Amino acid sequence: MYDRICMVTSAEVLGSIPKHLAMTQTILIMRTYFAFPLLLLVTLAYFLLPTPLISGGWPQEKGKSFIKITYGTSSSNTVYRFDGETKFPTDNGRATVRDYPLADRGIFCYLEHGITSDLTFIGDVTLKRSIITSPLERRSTEGVGDIGLGARYRLLSSGPHVLSGRAGISLPTGYSRDITPPLGTGDINFSLAAEYGISFYPAPAYATATLGYRMRPGIYALSSLNDDSEEFEPNYSDVVTAEAEAGYTLFNRFLLKGNLRYLTTTRTDDNDFDIVHPPETEQYLKVGGGVAASVWKNIGISADMYATPLGKKTANSIDFFIGISWQGKIFGSQE
Repeated sequence: MYDRICMVTSAEVLGSIPKHLAMTQTILIMRTYFAFPLLLLVTLAYFLLPTPLISGGWPQEKGKSFIKITYGTSSSNTVYRFDGETKFPTDNGRATVRDYPLADRGIFCYLEHGITSDLTFIGDVTLKRSIITSPLERRSTEGVGDIGLGARYRLLSSGPHVLSGRAGISLPTGYSRDITPPLGTGDINFSLAAEYGISFYPAPAYATATLGYRMRPGIYALSSLNDDSEEFEPNYSDVVTAEAEAGYTLFNRFLLKGNLRYLTTTRTDDNDFDIVHPPETEQYLKVGGGVAASVWKNIGISADMYATPLGKKTANSIDFFIGISWQGKIFGSQE
């Protein structure tokens, strides 16, 4: 719930499959139209997700861009304790809030641009609203979350297979990290990931797998304190992420996709879930999928949903996303 949801998904996968793998009309239509957002967020992600997630290894074509704007919601009636059991986050007998006491709402802006045939620039930013409702009050925070900057580089391409490396940095935008609820952890994050993708051409299908590592070194220079009299620099654990996704196109127009996302911190503890601050350690599995469709030229829309069947010290959330995307050349003539 507290983390940033990056929604980089199958949309970019199909939008960046190289031409020598897309020689039929079916694959060409997929490549031109099906560049759509998913979550997850997060990613992301906060999350939701948060979590910087990937697009299976395929870079954007040189000179082409992929732009995506997604509206996402994440709502939780219960949270996972440190032992994996669920509880109401504001449990206080009859005064317990049981109508989604934890909620995130966000607009996620995502950009990819092909610098060379193998190197892609990546950027994202989140406009976020976080809400916590207790028996005594309802508190919300609105503002700009973290800004993400990164790059994907294709390391290997052989037939239908592609393998890329991705590196990125997540930068707080000056928000207060000690308010309730916060817009992020306030910590500068560094991430590395290996991204693998396979096209099942001539079948209109693909699959991807990703393994990533996020470092949270406790650098708080880019966030602030609402109360300067008390120091607040949590010891956030590093994060390991994994993702698997598969998609299939129907009638050259609709993309159906399923996705698994797993996150775990490298350290565990037996502290209970704290609704006031982001958890220093956590673990979750998110399961979901969605549908995307081309609507006009290089414009597409998508709708996705995720559930959280397993977790520790994390929100037991249901996440919904609606997105619109465009792919093409910002400068110069379109192909």
